[in-house]
Amino acid sequence: MAITFMPGPSVVLRFPIELRSEPSMELIREIEPDAREVLLVAECFGLEAPMVDLCDRVDAETARFIAEQVLPLPREERRGALGALLHPVVVAAVEACVRADGMSRRSAAAVGDLLRAEASGGYWTAGLKERSDARMMDAAALLIAAHCRCQEAHGVSRAVGMARRGEAWEPHRASEASAWLSRAGRVVGGS
Repeated sequence: MAITFMPGPSVVLRFPIELRSEPSMELIREIEPDAREVLLVAECFGLEAPMVDLCDRVDAETARFIAEQVLPLPREERRGALGALLHPVVVAAVEACVRADGMSRRSAAAVGDLLRAEASGGYWTAGLKERSDARMMDAAALLIAAHCRCQEAHGVSRAVGMARRGEAWEPHRASEASAWLSRAGRVVGGS
């Protein structure tokens, strides 16, 4: 969420929505890191990539917990219990995204400082390089952590949503979805 300057007679700054909106799944969908970017960052920095099926695992664990602990509760208590399951996970995901974005900005600023020092012929850039490298590594780690928190929120949200609608939980079949996408890609792409 970098500050964006717009052309025109006045300067327009972007105010991050995540700092002025209540945490919700809709907000998470707007600010969550792109999974492809997360995988590339993990590979580039030599960090452990997040589990591909994290959302599905959390979904299954949450559904099991709901079946064992929440569904036996009286009807009027279930709604509160389901909300109590979802809200902290959503808040944690939004906070993780905010932290990742903040560190990304600090990392970009450190890189900018280093580049300006090198361009101006600065002789002492080793400290700036160390700071820049450390902040880039921190930004990469926080991006991966934010992605994991968002995936957890999606998993909990799916299980809680099914329980709220009174639906019997079924696993999300990611393998079937990817097979469908592969078939659709062949048809659309003509390969």
